[in-house]
Amino acid sequence: MNPIAQPSALTSFSPSIKGAVEILNQGLEFLLAISDSDYLTRAKPHVTSSIGEHTRHTLDLFHALILKENATVDYNTRRRGHPVEYDRSIAVKEIHYVINWLERLDRRDLEAPIMIQTEVSMDTQVFASLPSTLEREVTFAALHANHHYAMIKVITTFLDVEACNTFGYAPTTSSYLREQ
Repeated sequence: MNPIAQPSALTSFSPSIKGAVEILNQGLEFLLAISDSDYLTRAKPHVTSSIGEHTRHTLDLFHALILKENATVDYNTRRRGHPVEYDRSIAVKEIHYVINWLERLDRRDLEAPIMIQTEVSMDTQVFASLPSTLEREVTFAALHANHHYAMIKVITTFLDVEACNTFGYAPTTSSYLREQ
């Protein structure tokens, strides 16, 4: 079985789901190509978190969506120190789990109103509760993962690891580069 979801199999999904799966597949391909020691690498002082810590953080946002209670997504729940930060095989399994969850969402799920809760201040603990939809938040989580992939790509410059040339690029950057 090919561990990467094939693009042709994604044509029936909403653009947001298709894009999220594409982005998660980039992360999956990358994780399958690196070693366990690479996964633990930090590139201090340039990037203070390891590849594993960045991966855990990207998965935390998807887990917040999956675990929402009473139509409320709590982005403040983080799994710092979770084994996914140290064990690449757990990260691979979690990405598969998230992709499977995304592929089971239907239009009704995506359009349903939800609330998000998140901290919004650096100086004091201040929370905001904002209306949204699951589709909008899936899009946010995927693009946020992309942002962390860009930081992971910086870490790879200190390793003997080559990531795909578009790893960490925003979809708009990829579109721009295709037009050049």
